[in-house]
Amino acid sequence: MFRNKGLKSRVFALALLPTISISLVLGVFFTIARLNDLDTLLLERSQATVEQLVPMSEYGLQLDNNKLLQRLASSALEKNDVRSITLYSHEKQPVIHAGPRMLTQHLSNMKHPPNNQQTTIQKDTIHIALPVFTRQAHALNHDLRSNAQLSSKRVFLGWIEVEFSRANTELKKYQTILASTLLIISGILINLFLAFRLGIHITEPLQKIINAVAHIRDGNLDTRINSETAGELKTLESGINAMVASLQRAHLEMQQNIEQSTKDLQETLETIEIQNIELDMARKEALEASRIKSEFLANMSHEIRTPLNGIIGFTNLLLRSKVTERQREYLSTIQKSSENLLAIINDVLDFSKIEAGKLELESIPMNLRESIEEVLTILAPAAHDKSLELVPLIYSDTPTQLIGDPLRLKQILTNLVSNAIKFTNDGSIVIRAMLEDEKDNKVTIKISVTDTGIGLSKEQQNELFKAFSQADTSTTRNIGGTGLGLVISKHLAQKMQGEVGVESELGKGSSFWFTITVPIANEPAIKEHFPALSSSRIIMYEHHELAAQAIMHLLRDFDLDVTQCYDPNELTQLLEQARYDRNPYDIALVSHHPSYTDLDVIRQLLKAAANRNTHLIILASTNKEASINRLLENNNNALCIVKPLCYNRLYRALSYFIMEQPSSPGSKHQHVAKRINQAITRQPHILAVDDNPANLKLVSALLEDLGAKVTAVDSGTKAIIKTKQYHFDLIFMDVQMPGMDGLETTKRIRERELGERRIPIIALTAHALAEEKKQLLLAGMDDYMTKPINENQLQHVIKKWTGLHVAPLESTDEQTTSSHHSFDDSSGIVDMAQGIKLAGGKEDLAQDMLNMLLAGLEQDRDEIRSLYREKNWDKLLEQVHRLHGATRYCGVPFLRQACHDMESILKAAENNKEERRKVASAMEELIEQTEQLLQWNKQHQTTQ
Repeated sequence: MFRNKGLKSRVFALALLPTISISLVLGVFFTIARLNDLDTLLLERSQATVEQLVPMSEYGLQLDNNKLLQRLASSALEKNDVRSITLYSHEKQPVIHAGPRMLTQHLSNMKHPPNNQQTTIQKDTIHIALPVFTRQAHALNHDLRSNAQLSSKRVFLGWIEVEFSRANTELKKYQTILASTLLIISGILINLFLAFRLGIHITEPLQKIINAVAHIRDGNLDTRINSETAGELKTLESGINAMVASLQRAHLEMQQNIEQSTKDLQETLETIEIQNIELDMARKEALEASRIKSEFLANMSHEIRTPLNGIIGFTNLLLRSKVTERQREYLSTIQKSSENLLAIINDVLDFSKIEAGKLELESIPMNLRESIEEVLTILAPAAHDKSLELVPLIYSDTPTQLIGDPLRLKQILTNLVSNAIKFTNDGSIVIRAMLEDEKDNKVTIKISVTDTGIGLSKEQQNELFKAFSQADTSTTRNIGGTGLGLVISKHLAQKMQGEVGVESELGKGSSFWFTITVPIANEPAIKEHFPALSSSRIIMYEHHELAAQAIMHLLRDFDLDVTQCYDPNELTQLLEQARYDRNPYDIALVSHHPSYTDLDVIRQLLKAAANRNTHLIILASTNKEASINRLLENNNNALCIVKPLCYNRLYRALSYFIMEQPSSPGSKHQHVAKRINQAITRQPHILAVDDNPANLKLVSALLEDLGAKVTAVDSGTKAIIKTKQYHFDLIFMDVQMPGMDGLETTKRIRERELGERRIPIIALTAHALAEEKKQLLLAGMDDYMTKPINENQLQHVIKKWTGLHVAPLESTDEQTTSSHHSFDDSSGIVDMAQGIKLAGGKEDLAQDMLNMLLAGLEQDRDEIRSLYREKNWDKLLEQVHRLHGATRYCGVPFLRQACHDMESILKAAENNKEERRKVASAMEELIEQTEQLLQWNKQHQTTQ
């Protein structure tokens, strides 16, 4: 109740409340008692008066002396509070009456008046009625109270009725109440005065203390308290004064320290300001140096890569010619050294892009499984040369259709697997892909590369992800490299919202891992399905435990009945038992490794499989593929697949074994084996679609040089017609074509393919922005290639999407040595060496490509000018794209660059109108380069 009240209020309350409470209680108690006493006193006096009148009225009634009775009644009225008197005879007749008329006639209203005293108390009066008796002989007892009991000796004479007024008594009551109230109020006022004086005496010193504390709180440390009091308050006062004195001393000391510190800080700030100016200048110099370094690295890397690509390309051409073994050895050394140098330059270029913040990631549909398998396929020869087992393990709950940058993903994986191969001398390298988290249509994928190599110490692990640092920094190290691979991988993983880590122990191998967080593709890729694969019986033998687990993962996807065995003898026994039970296995899948499966065992398995109506698939390393293929040359019932085992490669091999079952049991093996040989080693049939005759001719020539059968068409409509007539293994589709473009053509082909086998379609584009590449894949294309393309790219793409092996045909000495650069000039307008390289080393084809470009160049120039004047941007972009595509395969670097710039600006201007301001300057450059090339052609024709 008093929790939030001040001390003064509490003192008043404690002083007033008890006193007021006691005064009120006692005043009310004694007032009520006095009022009751007044009522009792009136009643007793009235009764006494009546009792006194009875003996006197007895004598008058006996003598029937009315005068005497009248005088008696009149004298009775003189007594206090008597209002009126009435005497009644024994017959209840009034005898005499004195005073005013009674307010209420009690006896007259009664039939039988009472024989004893009757008292009636009303608001204003008291009525007392009493009978009058006498004795016949002796009337000695005048006690009216004893006469209340009548005996046979007493005689009834009548009644006396007296009315008493209560007015005087009520007045006395009011006087009593008034006196009590005044007394209580006087007591309360006196108490208030005393409480107020007491409160002032207590609170005034406290208020002084409070005011002094407030001044002290405001910083007035000179304040002192002197309230001239005693007791506890005096003690409190002394304590506060002592505390303030101590605070004042501390404040003065602190002030001195602050002044000294401020002076020191000011000197320090001046020093820091000077240092900041120096650091800012140094930072600007460092940034400028870093920018110059990054530009230098980027420019030099580009400049070095251009001639280096020429070295690699012409080395490949020389390797395909007739050279001596020593020359071939020299050329192979040149090729490997150039490729290593190119890899180093690519790392430096990527690192400079990362430092400059200019490395951008694509966001396009990608297949996680295919990306991993592609990396392992490329790196498999290096691993197999060291007899290492490469094992890809992609768990079944891991989504494979994602949206991301497949090139950068493969770059990270290539770095990690290459390092694992470098630092592992025996054992295996396991690549695992697993689902870490899935939320809001995004998944976090963890990919780890675990090897059984030399391992890393804690100190080496701390230095791993620093630029230009390596685990082995000794002068006797035998592992090369720039030390940038892991740094680049770390930055790329972070750009993909992931991270990179390592777990290793010296001498016990290492496990490098990285995570990426990417969206899931809305439209998963269409998966080939052959119902005949279901419930087919497969027996599988793989010595390596993890490799066997990986193969089982793949086979489960095909809904096959798989039996696994653990040594060749068990495999032979199971094959024999199956033949005996007349339920032979359809396919025996056997992994070859020199340490546990030699060629003699393969020969025995070939015989056992042939006798038991079972087809044999041998899984071999790249360095043993040739020897096993020689072993299988005359065997139509077996097939060799290169490890590591890839999904598409195994899928196609199994489907070609099982898909068709001939009606004649005797011809089953020969028929299926023929299908296999046709499928795996046959000439691929490829459809090439391009509206530019020069481009179409070059692509066809390159594909034919790889041993492919090519059907070439120049429009999307013709391409659709050809897909209805023939079954193609692969389609190379130009993107921009008049009428029906490549995207529309692809959609039409995909609509017709519903429920049928899907044909891989590869987009060919001279120039594509990142967003356009994403649209290509979303439109139904499986991959894309940027012009100019070369034989190595074509060979890799054909193998990736068809599983068919193609190889360049060996050229003759005359073909390679007869090259002459009759079209070369010193101005650089025409670079015939570059044209020959782009034409796959064929001078006659390069000359044809240039002639075809020159033949229509004047018309192309006029058409571009006309479209530019008409501001027909769509048609202008299409025409520039056509010319750009033609220059991609000719040695005209200046015109090619001008077309590239013009096309880039026109594409950017589609979404940003401000970019069209750059079109004019790009147009001038394009026309100028066209005029220079036409002028060069006229001069060349004149000299001819």
